[in-house]
Amino acid sequence: MSLFENSWFRAAEFHSSYSEESINRAKAVYERVLTFCREEAPEWGARIEREERIPDEFWKRIVALGFHKLTIPRWAGGEGLPLVLYLPCLEEIAHCHGAIRMAFHAYNSIWRTLNRASSRQQQYWLPKLVNEGKSAAFALTEPDYGTGIDLHTIAGEEDGHYVLNGRKHLITFAEEAAFITVIAKMEGAAGRSSLTAFLVAKDHPGVIFEDMGSMMGDIGCTHAVVTFDHCEVGEEDIIGGIGGGFDVALRAFLDQSRVGIATSMVGLSQQALDAALDFVQTRKTFGKALVSRQAVQMKLAEMQIAIQSTRMLCVDAAEKYDLGEDISSEAAVAKAQAIQTSRLVTDGALKLFGGIGYSKASPVERLYRDARSLWFEEGTDDMQKMTVAEALITHARRRRREKRQM
Repeated sequence: MSLFENSWFRAAEFHSSYSEESINRAKAVYERVLTFCREEAPEWGARIEREERIPDEFWKRIVALGFHKLTIPRWAGGEGLPLVLYLPCLEEIAHCHGAIRMAFHAYNSIWRTLNRASSRQQQYWLPKLVNEGKSAAFALTEPDYGTGIDLHTIAGEEDGHYVLNGRKHLITFAEEAAFITVIAKMEGAAGRSSLTAFLVAKDHPGVIFEDMGSMMGDIGCTHAVVTFDHCEVGEEDIIGGIGGGFDVALRAFLDQSRVGIATSMVGLSQQALDAALDFVQTRKTFGKALVSRQAVQMKLAEMQIAIQSTRMLCVDAAEKYDLGEDISSEAAVAKAQAIQTSRLVTDGALKLFGGIGYSKASPVERLYRDARSLWFEEGTDDMQKMTVAEALITHARRRRREKRQM
């Protein structure tokens, strides 16, 4: 648990939009998460790292604990936690093995594309996710064309339905998911308005999965290449209307997920700092404990300052999201800063441990690996800076126009 762990709940208590009932309910969930992290997660993490896969029993255990439905609306059987009250749970889970964090986040984040779905789609899929313990997957990134508006997964119209053709890759938990939200370009269209989101069931004809193999960190997580080969879908499978794919991808999913990834880096970084603090108190060089050296103390302080400042950026973005505001810039700022924080802290922890930190027996070796995967989830720091720069320039131009009109 972090030095400033109550930042989230204090933020909620200051806002009238969070009821006392929802705060108390969230605190009860948080206590269950802490118990899981303390009593069960270490053994699960060791098993996942050893077997290089997530056991079926783990998925069942997460569902049994109710951790798969923390953010899903209460009318569908979920806990309905707002973002500010969910993220402290995610931060604590991020102290655990990366695959545990990834599963937790996938369950409680990717379903949000359904916020732009029709009432019929929501009423069918949300209770299904809750009752069957399934997750969702999100397919945007392509092996040759990245994640921009130059996507080459094409949706063509034929005889009153649509046909998807193309390839996506790095799709997390695609084969474990109940459905995939696919972002495709409408045939013959261009620009942001050319993108449309389709809800495709995993076992839908024309959907082909290929496993991508193990990654550097988050051992046990699966990633797939998903090919759409003349995959026929109907108008009823569109999320957010034709041309609404950019809004579904960015506003419904990526913005809030970036805050979640940033929060995950806060939790992982705090775990690395906690491990370093334990080590420097017992490690001696030239007859003195490392912690007594001023250079080490300054490094520890820098690490905590970075962690807490990033945490508060996440709090700010989450509050605004819960109020229904556009948080694209705030989410990008939080994610970009979190990357810098996780780099500073995990590098710093490894240096404080010295050569033994590079050993797999060290508590910081896996954290160092897992941190790197978080740099790429929902976009690199350069992508986040582009988002922030676009917002800054747009705002500056608007102010300039307003001055001219005065």
